Amino acid sequence: MNGKSFFLLFVLAALWGGSFLFICIGVSAFGPAPLMAVRVVIAAGFLLAALIYQHGISGLRNLYIYFGPLCVVGMLNAALPFVLFAYAELTIAAGLTSVIMATAPLWGALVGRLWFKEHLGLSRTLGLLIGFAGVLLLVWHQVSVSVDRLEEAPDPSPILLAILASLVASLMYGISANYTSRYLSQLNPMQIAAGTMLSSAVLLIPFAIVQWPSAPVPWQAWAVVAALGIACTAVAFIVYFHLIATTEPAYAISVMFLVPIFGVLWGVLFLQEEVSLDMLASGSVILIGVLLSTGLLNRLYAKWKNLLRI
Repeated sequence: MNGKSFFLLFVLAALWGGSFLFICIGVSAFGPAPLMAVRVVIAAGFLLAALIYQHGISGLRNLYIYFGPLCVVGMLNAALPFVLFAYAELTIAAGLTSVIMATAPLWGALVGRLWFKEHLGLSRTLGLLIGFAGVLLLVWHQVSVSVDRLEEAPDPSPILLAILASLVASLMYGISANYTSRYLSQLNPMQIAAGTMLSSAVLLIPFAIVQWPSAPVPWQAWAVVAALGIACTAVAFIVYFHLIATTEPAYAISVMFLVPIFGVLWGVLFLQEEVSLDMLASGSVILIGVLLSTGLLNRLYAKWKNLLRI
């Protein structure tokens, strides 16, 4: 990776980390389903325009041919996890949801083992165990804090449901990554991005209509969802697929390890969220597990050894 690629990697992490900030601000005005429906409609428009610009009208043909698999990926990679994260942020902090999202590569490795019978080896298996131990530590800490802060009739169930929603959303990312590699390998990345956003819009619009807020949505919330759809979704996808095309996919995927850093940072700077030592420790354990379970640590070590020999 050259200097430009490293810069784009951090830009992408900042954009995706910022999505948790915008969700936290906008979800109270829109509600989870309407907020995410508007987000994916905006993103789909931008990505379809980019696809037509790159490949012409003929680039849309494969979207029709593979509409079924694209709907599956759109549901698992955008529509459902987006709504689940928005639901979670009604209760828990934006920074915490970004840390939980970092478990997506763990789920991807586990799904690959169970679905494709991939051989994980000792280090990757150990990484899965370490990563899930970090998740348990994180959940335990959040429940303990919520109980301590409640003076009467402590009920940690809202916290537990929010954390569960975030974990299920991360699991869906792991499933969709494996499903995409199996059934959508014939499409180029831009077609997959545009097709999944379009199908997500189709899936979410009916729910958004039913659950649309009765009170007028303030212009500030519309500005937030516009930034969420344009910057954190459409532009972020374009940067992500540019990194895949110009570097190695493993390096592009490593953005998942940087997203929690920016998710926590934006939450502290703009939402005055608190970051405890327990949360940092749990996040570090999860990060170690992700590095081991994805095999990225071994690849980076091998590449470092090769560089030292030069």
